[in-house]
Amino acid sequence: MRTLSAVILCIIVITGICLSQDGGSPLTRIEHQTRAEDVCMLVLKDGRFHTERTAAGRAQVFDGTLASSTLTELEPLLNTNGLPELKQSQIEAGTAGEDIDQVMITIARSNGFQTLTFPSAKSRKPFKSEVDPILKWLDRNKQQQNSVPNAVSTRCMPPQTTQAAKSLTTQNAANPFMMRILTDLYEPKGSGTALSSVSAAKGTTGQNVGGVTNTDAMDINAFKITHTCAILYDSGRYRFEKIIRESGIVVKSEIFRDTLDMTQLGGLQRLLDNPKLAALPSNMATAFFGREGEFTSLSIPRNSSVQSVNVATFPPRNASADLREAALQSLGTNAPLVNPVRKWIKQNVEERRSGLATDTRPTDCMPSAQPE
Repeated sequence: MRTLSAVILCIIVITGICLSQDGGSPLTRIEHQTRAEDVCMLVLKDGRFHTERTAAGRAQVFDGTLASSTLTELEPLLNTNGLPELKQSQIEAGTAGEDIDQVMITIARSNGFQTLTFPSAKSRKPFKSEVDPILKWLDRNKQQQNSVPNAVSTRCMPPQTTQAAKSLTTQNAANPFMMRILTDLYEPKGSGTALSSVSAAKGTTGQNVGGVTNTDAMDINAFKITHTCAILYDSGRYRFEKIIRESGIVVKSEIFRDTLDMTQLGGLQRLLDNPKLAALPSNMATAFFGREGEFTSLSIPRNSSVQSVNVATFPPRNASADLREAALQSLGTNAPLVNPVRKWIKQNVEERRSGLATDTRPTDCMPSAQPE
C-alpha cells in the first residue's frame, strides 16, 4: 500500500523526475534533434536524470541516477576549452535546412545559465572540439534501462517548484519579464467521445501500475499534442512558440517575436494583479497518465520571487471510480483564475500572428537576458 501511494503521488504531482522538495541543482540540459530522432536529457548535480527519446515514431521516457563514473565523465566536458565563454552571437544563425541536425545545450554556471543553440551541423563546426564530446556522451547514455510507461513529455524541463526551475525562471535586471505561460493540449487521435476515446485511440495498454491495472493508460504516440508558450517582457516585447506533434513527430513549428503597446500591456497587468490569482501559492507542475486533457503552467514575477501556478483539466469521468480520478479532477480547481490570462494571450498574441521568426530555434520561451 505504501508503494502504491508513492507511485500515485509521483504521477499526480510531479512532472519528469520524482524529486524531493528542493529538487537538487541542475547541471545541464542537452537536446539533439535529427531527422531520425529527437533526444533530450536533464542531469542534476547529484546524478539524477530525466531522458526523453523519440525515434521511429516511438517516444520513450527514462528516469534514474547516473553511475558516479558517468557523471564524473560529463562534468569536465561542460567546461572544456572555451565553452564557458562561448556566446550565442558567435554561433552562425539560420534555419536548419533539409538536413535536420539541431543542438541545444544549457549549462549551470556560477553567474546563471548558459544556453547555446546550434541550428545545424555546419554551425557547430567551429566549435567541434567543445560540442562533439558532449554529444558523444549523450549518445552513449541516451538509451537507459526501464523506461517509464505512459509518461507524458516534459521536454526535459525541471518541475516548476524545484530550485532548478526557479533558477531558470528568475528575473533578469537587464530584461525583466511580466509573465511566462506554457500550455499542452492532448487530443486522442482515435475516434469517440471523451469517455470512450481511451478504448478508441491506439495504444491502450491496460498496464499494471503500482499493483493496479491502469485501464486508462495510453501510448503517448496516440495523441496529437499542441504545445504553446509565451513570454512577455516589461518592454512590450514578446516571444510566442507553437509546436504540434503527432505520433511523437513534430509536424508544425512556428515562432513569433513582436512588440505590444502599453495599453495592451496594461490590460494584461490588470489580469495578473487579480488579488485571488496573486494569493495562490506556488504549486508543483502536474503530470498525468496519457489521456485527453490540457495542462497550463503560469509564471509571474512577484516582488523578489516568481509565482508558479500549474493547473490540469480533463473531460469529466466517474470520479468515484477510483481515488486517482478524483485527484486528477482536483488539479483544475484554479483553472478559472488562469483562464483569463490564457484567453488574453490567445487574442492578443497567438491570433495576431505577427513577427514570424525564421532565424531562431524553439527555446520553450525561457527568459532571455537580451531583448527578443
